[in-house]
Amino acid sequence: MLLTAGSYHSLKLGMAFDTRGVVVEATATDRRERRVRRNDKTETDYFVTFEYVAEGATLSVERKVGLGLYRRLEPGTPREIRYLPEQPRRMEYTIGKTWSDGQVMRWAALAFGLVALGAFWWTARSVIEALRARKFGHAEWVDVVSVEERVRKTKSGKSVRSFLVWQDDHGGRGQSMSARSKARYERYRPPARVEVYRDSRGKTWWVGDVGPRASAPTVPDAGKPAS
Repeated sequence: MLLTAGSYHSLKLGMAFDTRGVVVEATATDRRERRVRRNDKTETDYFVTFEYVAEGATLSVERKVGLGLYRRLEPGTPREIRYLPEQPRRMEYTIGKTWSDGQVMRWAALAFGLVALGAFWWTARSVIEALRARKFGHAEWVDVVSVEERVRKTKSGKSVRSFLVWQDDHGGRGQSMSARSKARYERYRPPARVEVYRDSRGKTWWVGDVGPRASAPTVPDAGKPAS
């Protein structure tokens, strides 16, 4: 959403520069560096001050620039810029950059949207499969083999997810959906047995994840804990 709004703003502003922008020669009068902390690491931002005459007044405007341009624009270096006559301090130090930035953001927003749509489709697909297994699948009891953990590194440390692993009477294995708390599965450690639904592809779904069938008698528990 932010990418979409940002791309729209940049494209609209870029169009304003293209239709009403005034091109003049500016002079780089100063430049500076600033150390900043981002994403747990130190980075350097680069700034250049441009001086130019707009609508009869001499303006001095500082802009953040890339390292390459920063190195080229020593104090006293001339450069063509473009400004809006109704907002003289609103300028672009590379003519056409505002529009091109908007185009990049638009494509990035589109790519992000497609990824999000794909993730939603994948999640929805799993939910639909689980619901179909609950409604039409064959119900059976399987032996719990273990309660396992999956550890994944994150920016803030690590993420631990727990899940049940079971084995059916034919030796086939399956696992539950993961949960943040291992305590959810403590009562189903081996030699516990749990009820599952087998879908048309042979995959088994734990009743504790998908819920009991509405037409079935009241199920007091999703498994038979070991005594």
